Amino acid sequence: NNIIMNKINCSKLKMIKANKQILSTIQFDCGDNDLNEFLLKDSFKNLENSLSKIYLCLYDETVVGFFSLSADSIKINKKLEINYKTYPAIKIGRLAVHEHYQNMRIGSIIIDWIVGLCLELRKDIGIRFISIDAYNHEKTINFYTKNLFEVLQYPKNKNKLTLPMYRDLCQK
Repeated sequence: NNIIMNKINCSKLKMIKANKQILSTIQFDCGDNDLNEFLLKDSFKNLENSLSKIYLCLYDETVVGFFSLSADSIKINKKLEINYKTYPAIKIGRLAVHEHYQNMRIGSIIIDWIVGLCLELRKDIGIRFISIDAYNHEKTINFYTKNLFEVLQYPKNKNKLTLPMYRDLCQK
């Protein structure tokens, strides 16, 4: 295994949609058993049942990150011009970066790519928000806040494992 430096050439990152063949050949460890298990085991059933689509972030053909996307709708805290009970969203189900590639902005590049995809999809379908149920850890919440996500509502139970967050695609 070659030694990974602190910097990567971001222009060499590419996103691909995963299928069963690709997923059955990859190796991945982000340091979180739940996220690893999702990618390496649970993702097959998600694809099979059309529950989410899995994307891989590659760097020189190495899987350095992944994320899953699905349709969603959210209730938001603030009032919009049109008052609906829920608004259309794309949900990031899972997002992780390989432990050897963390703290190199790959997670933020993935978020930027997802925003770009959603803006492209908006040409054909209604999407106002990107949603996520972020792990309720300070580092994770700070990452999503830095990437323009807001807390959807504060949980009554502070010990909740996840915190619902959203990003408004109509705000810069």
